[in-house]
Amino acid sequence: MSEIIDFQPKKKTAGRLLAVLAGRAPGEPKRNVGQAQLVKNFGLSGDCDSGPKGRQLALLSQVDWQKSKEVHPDLSFGALGENLVVSLELAQLPKGARLRISDALIELTAYKAPLYEAKVVLAGIVTEGDPVVIE
Repeated sequence: MSEIIDFQPKKKTAGRLLAVLAGRAPGEPKRNVGQAQLVKNFGLSGDCDSGPKGRQLALLSQVDWQKSKEVHPDLSFGALGENLVVSLELAQLPKGARLRISDALIELTAYKAPLYEAKVVLAGIVTEGDPVVIE
C-alpha cells in the first residue's frame, strides 16, 4: 500500500484586509466600501483611479498608516488615496510579490511612499476582514 505525500508548500495567512476603499473623484478622500470587485488588468471596480493604464490599485500597510497618523492625528483610512489597507508589513516584500485576498490575486509593482502600487492578476471579490496570503 503506497502512501500519498503532499509536497505542496503550505501557504500561511500573513495578515488581514482591514479596509476596502473607493473614490468618486480624483483628489477626494476614498470612502470605505467594505467589499469590492477586483477586475483583472483594471483594478478596483467603482474607483476613479483604477483603469488599464497606470496604477490599478494602491495598498497601504497598517504600519505605514500608523506612522502617518502619528504626524497627522486626524488621518482616517482613504485620506492617502489607498484602495486596500492590509495588516502586514509590505516593506518586507519585493517588487513582484503576489498576495492572495479571497479569490483575487494581486502583484506588487512599485512603491511610492507611503503607498504600494499593484496590478490585479486574477479577479475576485474582496471583503474587509479577508485573510491576506503571500503566494
